[in-house]
Amino acid sequence: MNARGTSLIELLVVLALLSVMILVGAQLVVHSMELLGATGRAVSNPLVVHITSRLRHDVQEAAALQRQESVWTEEPLVLISHEGTFVSIALEDGNLVRAQATGSGMPSDSRVILRGVTGWWWRNPVEGVVDLNITYLVNPPPERQSSRDVGYGLERRQENLRFAIRGGAGGTRW
Repeated sequence: MNARGTSLIELLVVLALLSVMILVGAQLVVHSMELLGATGRAVSNPLVVHITSRLRHDVQEAAALQRQESVWTEEPLVLISHEGTFVSIALEDGNLVRAQATGSGMPSDSRVILRGVTGWWWRNPVEGVVDLNITYLVNPPPERQSSRDVGYGLERRQENLRFAIRGGAGGTRW
């Protein structure tokens, strides 16, 4: 008859392994909560929400693109409406600029919609779809600021957007 019990060494090994697993699990929970908070702050950034909403409206209300590009380009994105007006979105001196022009080509409205832009690309991978990629600089959240100097430690953020051209007024709608 072989009656074998648990030795003190085996019990200590099991307790050590459980302690390591609990420590790793706690670190994962803390890191997940930090990421959730950062994601919530990024999504609720009113400036980015407003800009992406403006871009979505412009693309979805367009009847067509002035030129088709299946590969990424930094050239201005020019959208044509059913009324014959043009909306151009372009990177100019670190600013994302939206310009609206009449059919005669005279700009009627031009404004900066986002400052601190370091990258702007767009493409038209398939007919009726526009991909946008915008990289811009933002101040990090206060808990990650290591200095109070203005402009110190700016973070680079990137937005990747995909919109469908829905045809605007009088066109095909989804």
